[in-house]
Amino acid sequence: MIKKLLNNWGLKLGSIVMAAILWILVTNINDPLNTIRFSNIPVNLRNMNKITDAGKVYEILDNSDIVSTVTVIAPRSVVDSLSRDNIIATADFEDYTTVDGQYRLSINFSTNKYYQQVNSISGSTDTVRLTVENRISRTLRLTATTSGSVTDGYIIGDVTTEQNQIRISGPASRVDQVVSASANVEVTGYTSNIGTVAEIRLYDADGNEVDKSDIQMSMNSVGVNVTILATKRVPVNLMVSGTPADGYLQAGDVAANPDTVLLAGRSSVLEEIDAVTVQDASLDLTGLTQDLSATVDISSNLPAGTIFGDRDYNGIVTATVPIQPVASRNMTLYYRQIRIDNVPEGYTAEILTGGEDNRLTLRIEGLESVISGVSASDVQATVDLGNAIGSATEEETLSGNYRCVVNFSLPEGVSTNDNIRIQVSLREEQ
Repeated sequence: MIKKLLNNWGLKLGSIVMAAILWILVTNINDPLNTIRFSNIPVNLRNMNKITDAGKVYEILDNSDIVSTVTVIAPRSVVDSLSRDNIIATADFEDYTTVDGQYRLSINFSTNKYYQQVNSISGSTDTVRLTVENRISRTLRLTATTSGSVTDGYIIGDVTTEQNQIRISGPASRVDQVVSASANVEVTGYTSNIGTVAEIRLYDADGNEVDKSDIQMSMNSVGVNVTILATKRVPVNLMVSGTPADGYLQAGDVAANPDTVLLAGRSSVLEEIDAVTVQDASLDLTGLTQDLSATVDISSNLPAGTIFGDRDYNGIVTATVPIQPVASRNMTLYYRQIRIDNVPEGYTAEILTGGEDNRLTLRIEGLESVISGVSASDVQATVDLGNAIGSATEEETLSGNYRCVVNFSLPEGVSTNDNIRIQVSLREEQ
């Protein structure tokens, strides 16, 4: 047997080598190496609590925790059984380096099955880049705004939130950007009050909205109440007091600028309002010899339950009252124009002429523009015999001459200081 085994040993060794080569060839032909690529593989971050436990926060830069492509080389039988879920990418904060202030974590790739049979596995990127900074918190005043336009004839009144503060926290560089927090409500087409819940948005100093994806807020939305008010335009009535100096008169009505204001309130309240009436100490004419110019704040004189409908109006009204000297002129009245009142029954009365002209002169006073247009036909002159007769009884004869005061009814703005008396003859009818 030994001789048989040792005979032709070279041939036998060659057979073994050929058999091995043949096995390798058959294996490679039946299960060759293949390459497969998987996209967007997330990186599992480990020991990141070491950052948060230190009161700091981190931010992944440029989505570097997502590997765009992972390439696996393995036998076809292995490749065919792998899926995206079998690819594992990890980065540990215990193993980091810093470059230009950035933290870099090395990415390790593996599979959760057939790992020993994988020839190679690699990614298009091999590091996770991130920044680390302090975590801070701030408390902000919470406000509400509106957008859109309410129906014509209405305006927006008070806009209030059910909470007036919000607390935010996050990376110092992000939190420091935020200067205000506000919730917005759309009001287009509304004619009645609005109660809703609105999302809270954060804004920087320029009014630009701040991305809040890495900022934690104590609440994300808040209840907002919007009051919708009806409007009505009414005149402004300024009431003056006092009288100008002797020899001067108020020469016209008070001129107000603006002379109307827009009020806002409930419709039921506005229906009862016809004007805004203002009495103010600055509108006192006492002793004036020239025009009055005054500035009046009418804000405190608004009717209860109303506000200004124009948010930009500050309530200031300028008032002007013209003051002019008193003018005078003489005018002639004829006796035939004088009416005799209260003539006793059974008697006749006539005016005894005081001269050949049968007329009298009346001095009237007022503003030049007024008295210049007054004529005799505008004046009514009367005497009252009842006052002249007095308490005479019916048994007594009333016949006789009576000295009577002439009463003058003058147009508005015209007056007289003349005290004119005439003789009236009263005779019993025959």
